Amino acid sequence: MTRPPTGRIRPAVRRFAERPDAVALLAAVLLFLVGAQIALVFKVPSWGNDEPAHTGYVASLAAGHLPTIDTDIVDDPARFPGTAEELRGWDAAHGDIWTANHPPLFHLAMVPVWWALHDVDQSGMIITMRLANTLGFAVWLYLVGALARELVPRRPAVAALAVVVAAAPTLVLRSAFFQNDGWASASAVLLLLMTVRLLRQGVTPQRVALAAAAGTVAAGTRAQGVLLVALCSVVLVVALARRPGSRPGGWRRAVLVAGVVGAVPAAAWGWFYVRNYGLYGDFTGQDALLRKFDRVPVTEWHRIDNIPGLTEPTLATPILIAVFLVLVPIALVRSVRRHGVRPDAVWILLAIHAAITLQSLVGFMQAGGGFHDRYLMQVMPLLATAVAVGMLEVGRWVRARTPGTVAAERRDWWTAVAWSAVLLVWLAGAVAWLEDYYVFSRQETSPVDGPVPDAMVVVAVGLGVAIVAVMVRRARALVRRDDGDPGREVLEPVEEYAAA
Repeated sequence: MTRPPTGRIRPAVRRFAERPDAVALLAAVLLFLVGAQIALVFKVPSWGNDEPAHTGYVASLAAGHLPTIDTDIVDDPARFPGTAEELRGWDAAHGDIWTANHPPLFHLAMVPVWWALHDVDQSGMIITMRLANTLGFAVWLYLVGALARELVPRRPAVAALAVVVAAAPTLVLRSAFFQNDGWASASAVLLLLMTVRLLRQGVTPQRVALAAAAGTVAAGTRAQGVLLVALCSVVLVVALARRPGSRPGGWRRAVLVAGVVGAVPAAAWGWFYVRNYGLYGDFTGQDALLRKFDRVPVTEWHRIDNIPGLTEPTLATPILIAVFLVLVPIALVRSVRRHGVRPDAVWILLAIHAAITLQSLVGFMQAGGGFHDRYLMQVMPLLATAVAVGMLEVGRWVRARTPGTVAAERRDWWTAVAWSAVLLVWLAGAVAWLEDYYVFSRQETSPVDGPVPDAMVVVAVGLGVAIVAVMVRRARALVRRDDGDPGREVLEPVEEYAAA
């Protein structure tokens, strides 16, 4: 007798919900759908998101030239049929490819799209390039979840909640535009993930190769990637060489691993940063860009509201900011009291990376640069995991449980359900407001009309409900036991280094 369709679907749904990455997969698809919907309806091009400069970068590469920040976006109007006037800019600075200080890997990947569509449908061409970035954002969000599971393996609810935390409203909005941040951040987080696994699970050729490939993509897409490659290489050589119980010759093996991870990206893209130094006087071209746009340094606290772009992401994430400032310190103090301070190469790596990134960002803003929360995407695994741990601290106030027990894990999941519901409702409302403010209140028409964008929104809402449902199922699946029963058979086995 043939089983009815529902008889086959329900076991598949149960198996999917039990996957450790179920929430991350659902959230990644949700982000892609929302980002794609905005990409379809937002006017082309978006000056506020640097799309003309990125388009000019691709056009220049397609013509066989590597541009500088002083290269014209529209070098030949005949190559921009119907859009030359839209892309020229309103002054000399905005008529140039100001994004040419970034390495060209992502733009090279977009050259085939230019060849195929630039003289057919330039609006469709830019939308296609937008969707490529949106896909990068979705992969980045999935990898945030994967790295969070490595950081706190004994508390799976933390990793699931961290994914929801990372999907901040303004980041979801920015995923809709033609930029290089999506794949730059995805490759950077993949490099961090492989570095963590090399440190915690051991060295394998596959992990070293994947780390080197991820570092090559990160360094070839944004300058931030170079810093991360160097940092991961240093941590690998020190941590692997000093690992307790390492075999004789451990230094040579550590140097070899770190050398591969660092040397491959350096060989691939070192020439570009040397070129930047020769052209602009620094490896990133940052100072030259600030001079180009006549940015005024911000040197006093009362002028902080003059920093371009700071207000919007701040107002869009008040819940996360409040948790980070209040609950995360509480959770940190409680953890230190219970476990003490135990140095761990992984957490040291992430903390140093975050500190350097924040110091660089603060220095950039002080020099007159603008703030974009996408600049924090590479450190988001640490930030989102910390915020998720802080959020779950609330559950301890309601019902104390012995850490490591089934009851404690069940409490974590129910707390994560509540926070996720709040964050997803906030995400829906914030994105709806941002889209109405930036799109529908300013445009009479959209590049793509019809039912497709609306259908994407409906599916995205369903995925948000599914995320909460998966968490509810994980909570209910845990068998009720007395708090004193550790129930180790249903918890993930971990080594003592993962007790964080």
